[in-house]
Amino acid sequence: MQCEMCGKEAELKKTKVEGAVLKLCKDCQTAGEVIESSGSNSSSGRKKKKSKSRPKEQKKILVRDYSEKVKEARESNDWTIEDLADRINEKESVIHRIESGKLKPDKELAKELNSALGVKLYKNSSKLDYEVHDSKKSSSSGATIGDVAEVKKEG
Repeated sequence: MQCEMCGKEAELKKTKVEGAVLKLCKDCQTAGEVIESSGSNSSSGRKKKKSKSRPKEQKKILVRDYSEKVKEARESNDWTIEDLADRINEKESVIHRIESGKLKPDKELAKELNSALGVKLYKNSSKLDYEVHDSKKSSSSGATIGDVAEVKKEG
């Protein structure tokens, strides 16, 4: 077999070089770290360990009605925007922009709002949030995208 670095015909060993695993001759092996011989088992008789797969970190997404949730929770506590801003040490303009839907709170600010108001503004992306509308009954051709999706109109 040929060395993947220099092309020389020789006995090869798997060698990790700058993150890449190559089959290298004895001379080229000094450029990296020998992993195992190119045979089916390594010379020490150890089997290659299987890497454990880590659970995927779930991405958190902002709920659609975050602005209404914040405003309703604030009003149910009989707080003004100024009261809420003071409680979470934030500017009144930030609270106003969140409640009007002009500012999406980041996760840290959402955590502060949750602490003060008891509202969860972020959820796991695995929880799909679709609303089915019955405004059109499905015809013989089946449901359309407009039957099952909520369309947000600008304007």
